[in-house]
Amino acid sequence: MAKTKNEAAARNRRWRWILTVVAVVLAAVLVLFLRYFPYSENNVTGALRDAFPGSFKYDRFEPVYFPHPGCRVEGITFRWKSSLPESPPPVSIQMLTIQGSYAEFLFRPHHIPRVLLAGVRVQVPPLGDSVGFSGGHSASKTTVGELVANGAVLEFARAGNRPSLRFDLHEFSLGPVGSNDSMSYRVTMQNPEPPGEITSTGQIGPFNSGNPGQTAVRGTYSFDHADLSAFHGIAGMLASKGTFSGPLAHIDIQGTTDIPDFEVVRSGHTGPLFTRFQAVVDGMNGDVALNSIEATYLGTEISAKGTVAGKEGGAGKFTSLDFVVRNGRIQDVLRIFVKADRPPMSGITDFRAHVTVSPQAGPFLKKVALVGNFGIGEGKFQKPTTQEKIDKMSMAAQGQKKAQQTTDKSNPSENVISDLGGHVVLSNGMATLTNLSFTIPGADARMHGTYNVLDGTIDFHGTVKMAAKISQSTSGVKSAFATMLDPLFDKKHGSVVPVEIDGTFHSPHFGIDLVPLKK
Repeated sequence: MAKTKNEAAARNRRWRWILTVVAVVLAAVLVLFLRYFPYSENNVTGALRDAFPGSFKYDRFEPVYFPHPGCRVEGITFRWKSSLPESPPPVSIQMLTIQGSYAEFLFRPHHIPRVLLAGVRVQVPPLGDSVGFSGGHSASKTTVGELVANGAVLEFARAGNRPSLRFDLHEFSLGPVGSNDSMSYRVTMQNPEPPGEITSTGQIGPFNSGNPGQTAVRGTYSFDHADLSAFHGIAGMLASKGTFSGPLAHIDIQGTTDIPDFEVVRSGHTGPLFTRFQAVVDGMNGDVALNSIEATYLGTEISAKGTVAGKEGGAGKFTSLDFVVRNGRIQDVLRIFVKADRPPMSGITDFRAHVTVSPQAGPFLKKVALVGNFGIGEGKFQKPTTQEKIDKMSMAAQGQKKAQQTTDKSNPSENVISDLGGHVVLSNGMATLTNLSFTIPGADARMHGTYNVLDGTIDFHGTVKMAAKISQSTSGVKSAFATMLDPLFDKKHGSVVPVEIDGTFHSPHFGIDLVPLKK
């Protein structure tokens, strides 16, 4: 009995000794863990301070040990060294949460599985402003498997009194962060101008700290429900998708845009506009070089290239494009400018033009400027009364008396305007046309004048060379009176008469120009 008691006491002593040793070891491990805890206040805040080229502040730090090691940091603000004390911080974070792993702590001590950022706000000064990107450095070997900043706000300040551009990032994830390799990202955000939803996935990096513009990016994007009415003058819902790659300062983009209801608000007509494009974007200043655009509007194909870029001393982006249309439809082009339900003219058109659009506020048709040359074949006015005037002018020019004038509807080619062409300069809503010429059966015209695209008024002057004498173009008393004028207008191969065309493009008035006659 005594032996059994002694054995039991011995076992108890061994267990107490074992438990004591274990407790001491655990205490030692705990002390070492707390001392070398990777997510301690000194370690985390020191790393943040070293990584940012400026000053760093925070309101509260809380370590987390269970169920996963990590920490929470509240009220973080970063400031550039050159920032004024009263100015808002360029970067602020309401809450930074580090979610670690004990397994990673033991086997990958320099790896953090996940970092969550809540309430992130980044405010970027206007392009060209100095923000003091100096002094920040980080030689840390730590990598982050995934950085998540859902709900972040990115604001770009603009010069003058223009409101800043605000990007709301609904979802944003990036990783791995801190390695020398590229990082994968995914972002969904609200674009400010034009308002719409952007989704993009791809890779970025490694970051080139010495020359950020050489940091590589590549990926895909989609831009949906973009409301073009934000540009005051045009409207429609745009959808676009494409791919991109290259350094930040020279990103090559290939994509398409689809606007099923494109509209110039002044005219009130909508039509489908589809484009394929190749462009280069400077991610450092937002300038765009449009190397190739192949567009289709209704039944007309348009080729274009140009730039959307800032100018020294100017605010906003200036658009500069060169357009080429071959075998297009003039009725499609006119729908952009006129309010009538039906375009005033139909026909086949070719034109080349240089177009610029300034970023200043105002109606689109007043901001757009154009210089170009155009030609229209097989032209015909859509309004019957206007076409009848052209037909009667043609028959009179051929010497048909009024009683003989009949429109040959069985042969439409006899009633069209051909070889219509000229040079046009559009500025502030007024188109000035020179070297304007056209041919109708029996007559050739040479004109110059203006066309107001805002209200449709026209004012043209020139000459019409007719195959017949002026007396042969009328009858009755008028013919007798015109006989006396034949020597005045008679040329070797017909009559040349000074004419004017005024009124509106929808309802023009044709007459003899009395000013040249007086001269």
